[in-house]
Amino acid sequence: MVQIEHLNLGDKTAVRNKKGFDIIFCRNVLIYFDDVSRKQLVDQFYLALNPGGHIFLGSSESVGRISTAFKLKRAGGYLVYYKEEGDKQ
Repeated sequence: MVQIEHLNLGDKTAVRNKKGFDIIFCRNVLIYFDDVSRKQLVDQFYLALNPGGHIFLGSSESVGRISTAFKLKRAGGYLVYYKEEGDKQ
């Protein structure tokens, strides 16, 4: 099942209420946020993902300097971040 909806990423309450995602596509968005907002948003993405869930970012974006919670893997020449299966957080 796929669910597509509009979400204001600047609305912390709305973002905080999102949970249970297997995949998040947020390509070429984080580059427009300041460092503090970027960190808060990435932390919320992590909490919103199910264990084993993936987040896809733009090629110029990275969470490596923002968060150590995500794991990184290569998939078809792309870098993909994911939440480990055993992590219930």
